[in-house]
Amino acid sequence: MTGRATGGRAAGGRVAEVFFSIQGEGATAGLPAVFVRLQGCSVGCAWCDTKYSWDPEAGAAVELDALIEEVSAYPCRRVIVTGGEPLESSMFVPLLRALGGRGFSIEVETSGILPPPPTVDRAIQWNVSLKLDGSGVAEARRLSSAAIRSFLARNAWWKFVVTSDSDVSEVLQLAERFALPRARILLQPEAMRREDLLERSPWVVEACKRHGFAFSPRLHVLLWGARRGV
Repeated sequence: MTGRATGGRAAGGRVAEVFFSIQGEGATAGLPAVFVRLQGCSVGCAWCDTKYSWDPEAGAAVELDALIEEVSAYPCRRVIVTGGEPLESSMFVPLLRALGGRGFSIEVETSGILPPPPTVDRAIQWNVSLKLDGSGVAEARRLSSAAIRSFLARNAWWKFVVTSDSDVSEVLQLAERFALPRARILLQPEAMRREDLLERSPWVVEACKRHGFAFSPRLHVLLWGARRGV
């Protein structure tokens, strides 16, 4: 479902898009959710399919109150705050507090380079997508031991985008290095097109079976292809 244009003044922050769909990835794949994509990301993963959200000055300026009203207008009380890298946004903490005050169930999708703010509700579901070497991001910019420890304390889910068996080996090394619980690790095939997703998913499923990981689909790609607002 295509999201509505988001307007407003610059007092709150900048948003790439707001839309109502289903969660396409991770542990809650298939659940209806309202997506709030905050603007700005300094990570720069080569696999990213939302590069329009990288520039912190792009997107639309919004006031927090107007954004909360837009989100609340949808017939759903699950919100996924994503990006870009949402933790880089100045609106991130106020947004989560406001959503929590309205009784929303909240998921946050993050690269895990910044720790979760201590002032936000611990009931939030953190979906941490650590980047692998093949993402083209230097290790110093994609792995933060302190942030990973903080997310471990928040019982996060750990999603890895993989393209080969060597990527899976790297996941195993990171799981051992940071003591990531295997029951909360998901492997996701790198795919921006439906054809690639269907072709690559079977071997990722086999890797999950071998190592006790969960499989993360990309339901939005499977259903609608490479489109925004779904």
